[in-house]
Amino acid sequence: MDAEEYLHMKEREMMEEYGAVILSQRNEIEQLQRRCSELLHERSFMRASVAEDVRQFCVGHLQRQQAQQQRASGRLATSSACVQSIPVLHLLQFLHQYTSGVVPVMETEKRKRPRETGTGGICPNTPHQQRLVQRMITRRRLCIREGDSEESLQGIEVQSAEQPICADQVH
Repeated sequence: MDAEEYLHMKEREMMEEYGAVILSQRNEIEQLQRRCSELLHERSFMRASVAEDVRQFCVGHLQRQQAQQQRASGRLATSSACVQSIPVLHLLQFLHQYTSGVVPVMETEKRKRPRETGTGGICPNTPHQQRLVQRMITRRRLCIREGDSEESLQGIEVQSAEQPICADQVH
């Protein structure tokens, strides 16, 4: 066996060895990709499960609260209340309980700004009144924003005496 044959033999051995290493790495990568896919799938199911737990808790809590309010006002709770939205405070309280205190409960008193209430010192007592006040505030903000955007487009300066005309002011 001469040197050239020896080099070709060593080259084939190295190629076979490298081929085996590459094949084993490909197999390992495929296994890791499958495991990653399984974990992502499992995580999405866990998130869906947690979201359903949060939803069920909030809906149940709101229904109990509405039933208590109806009993307190003297009416019987014969029909189930339609829940369209869940207050953030209830959601945060549930998450605080659900995570054993990891998720903090936000203090809502600090978030309210007195200038945005716009009720003139009147404090709404019922949720219905609170929604009406919130709608009124939202309409005022929209009218102010629309007026500001129109004036900025036209290049007119904003005068403090002018008020934009809103749909609820026309009536």
